[in-house]
Amino acid sequence: MRGILVLGIVAAALAMLFAYAGGARPAKSGKRTPVSIGAGPLSRDDFWALVDHSATWGADADEQLADLRASLNRLTPAQIVAFQGYFDEAMIGAYRWDLWGAAYVAKGGASDDGFEYFRSWLIAQGHDAYARVLADPDGLAELAIPDADDDLEFESFAYVAGEVWSAKTGQAVARMPGAEGRSYPSQPVGEPFREDSAELAKRYPRLWKRFGSWF
Repeated sequence: MRGILVLGIVAAALAMLFAYAGGARPAKSGKRTPVSIGAGPLSRDDFWALVDHSATWGADADEQLADLRASLNRLTPAQIVAFQGYFDEAMIGAYRWDLWGAAYVAKGGASDDGFEYFRSWLIAQGHDAYARVLADPDGLAELAIPDADDDLEFESFAYVAGEVWSAKTGQAVARMPGAEGRSYPSQPVGEPFREDSAELAKRYPRLWKRFGSWF
C-alpha cells in the first residue's frame, strides 16, 4: 500500500513538472496583494513596479485591471497624478512610426485609435517587454502573444489612474491635474512605413513570418 501511495505521489509530481515545462502556469491563489509604495513622490521605477505587478495576471485583462486599481487605491492623489504622468510619458515614447508598422503587421492593420490602444497594451505588458519592443519593434514577434483571439489592444488600462483619482477626490477625471496640459506630438517619430507587403516583409521579417499570412 505504501509503495502504491509513493508511486502516486511521484506520478502527480511528474505530471505537474511536465505541465509547467510545457508552458502551463500554476493557478493563482485568489488573494491579491497590492504593491506598497512609500509616502514620498512616486518615481518612474515605482510606476513600472506597479505596472509589472499587474502584468503578473497575464492574459486576464479584468484581473490585471483589478490588481492595478487595488495598488493605486493605496496611493495619495498626488502619487496617482504622477502615475498618470509616467503612463503618458511611456505612451509618447512609443509614438513612433517603426512601432506603428510593427503593430500594423501583428494586428493585420492599425488605425490611429488601434495604435493608441496597442501602445496601452504594450505598456501593460511590463517594463521589460516595453523596453525590448522599443529597442527592436520586430521583436514584438517574440512576445508571448497568440496568433489569434487577441487584438493586442488594452484601452481600459489607460483609464484606471483617472478613475481611481476621481473616486478618491470626488472630482471629475477631467479636473485631474495635468489632464488639460497633456499633448502628443502631431506626428509619430521616425520614418513612416508604407502599406506594402514586400516592404513590410523586409522591414519586419520575424513579424511577417508569424503574421504575414493575414495580408
